[in-house]
Amino acid sequence: MLYAAWKLAAAVALRILVPVVLIFLSAIATARAQALPNATAAVTPNIVSPNIAVSSSFDADSLGNLSTYLDSTFAPFDSIYESGMRFRATGDASWYRFLASDDPRTLARGHSLEGGLLAGYGVSLSGFRITGLIGPVLGTNAYPGVTTNRLGAKAVLEMYAKPTDWTMASGSISYSTTTNQLQVQGKAGLRIAGDFYFGPEAKFKWKDILPWQVDFAPMSVTPVSPQTNIANMYIGAHISTVKVGPLMIGVSAGWANDRQLGSGFYGSAGIYIPF
Repeated sequence: MLYAAWKLAAAVALRILVPVVLIFLSAIATARAQALPNATAAVTPNIVSPNIAVSSSFDADSLGNLSTYLDSTFAPFDSIYESGMRFRATGDASWYRFLASDDPRTLARGHSLEGGLLAGYGVSLSGFRITGLIGPVLGTNAYPGVTTNRLGAKAVLEMYAKPTDWTMASGSISYSTTTNQLQVQGKAGLRIAGDFYFGPEAKFKWKDILPWQVDFAPMSVTPVSPQTNIANMYIGAHISTVKVGPLMIGVSAGWANDRQLGSGFYGSAGIYIPF
């Protein structure tokens, strides 16, 4: 029942993201733009005092990894661009490939679904913002023949800065105990026109997949796969921010590497809506 609910939530998220990406592809043909820092590091838009912001991102690579993310952040007492308390509802889903057997070389697929409610505090200074959040999350991990449901915690730290009128930098780090996933991302940008920035980005994802095999006589626990975790590195470029009505849309692309599966390429798109 829980698995079916999370699967439905992921399908709804994808239905939202696909038309947004299509809108972006038509808009970019007529406008030069710049990519939003990802869903966990928002750009300051030209809105006076929004209390709520919704952000989402979609990532995929040629190695068989795919993820989608959606969150809503609420500032109960002030603008989300001022210092104060923050509350965030989050949901994400990811699908990935890993090495199931060395001889013969066989690949398998797994996926994870997660949702939670975080609370924290944001500090906003001139040209600099940092936000930290932590809270409970519920997740499902599915491997071939193994499905586990876990209740755990997630922590997020985000930063956005404009050192000068012509430069920007953003970074984020998050870790979830339910899906055993760590993600670190950093971006830098140079303003090329208006509020548009272009520059490099780097992202690292680590996930402990570890499908277990339990033997009771004698008692032992052994991994059923030669690959017990996934480590992905992404290095590329981003453009930030394309405005389509109230939406701010961003893209990035570049080189992807998996420790077991080799190298390929990736692409990502994100949206940010303050109101």
